[in-house]
Amino acid sequence: MLAALDALLRGVDRVSRLLAWLGGVILLGMVLLIAVEIVMRRTVGTSPGLSFEYSGYVLGISASWSFAYALFHKAHIRIDAAYVRVPPKGRIALDMLALTAFAAFAVLAAQATLGVLVETLERGTLSNTPLHTPMWIPQSLWAAGWLWFAFAVLLLLARCVVALLLGDAATVRRLAGSSTLDEQIEDEAPNLAEV
Repeated sequence: MLAALDALLRGVDRVSRLLAWLGGVILLGMVLLIAVEIVMRRTVGTSPGLSFEYSGYVLGISASWSFAYALFHKAHIRIDAAYVRVPPKGRIALDMLALTAFAAFAVLAAQATLGVLVETLERGTLSNTPLHTPMWIPQSLWAAGWLWFAFAVLLLLARCVVALLLGDAATVRRLAGSSTLDEQIEDEAPNLAEV
């Protein structure tokens, strides 16, 4: 069971990395669209105005698609001034509390985005811009990111609970623990050697 759970976690991490990359690609595409519209306004005097509306959608989508990757790579911000002074058992308790709170937030956020999407589908809502974008399109992509994040954090929480029940504090620390400054420096050391 542990091997299957760990394999599933690795798979979710890989998909999360892909989603984060795709989020970055659509952000880059949005930057290019904005640049094209700026040039068009300067040279032609007008532009289609796509970037004004779509930049908000792209930001929401790319952010939600990146949350799970940030979770697996401990990129979400945690204040660890007191954390590093707490004994190891206390750290595990704080890690589990933080992960549980994160899971609750992710589930509530995913539920809220689904509610917005369902209402949009029922009403057939269009954007109130000249483009009249069917809102279900960006909201579906946005909600998918939140659902993926909720799934990922619940899976990570389940793995940590199993590790706790087995007395495997090292796994809880590895999966849910906050990286110390020394660990962050150690992780970046290979990148610094390349420079």
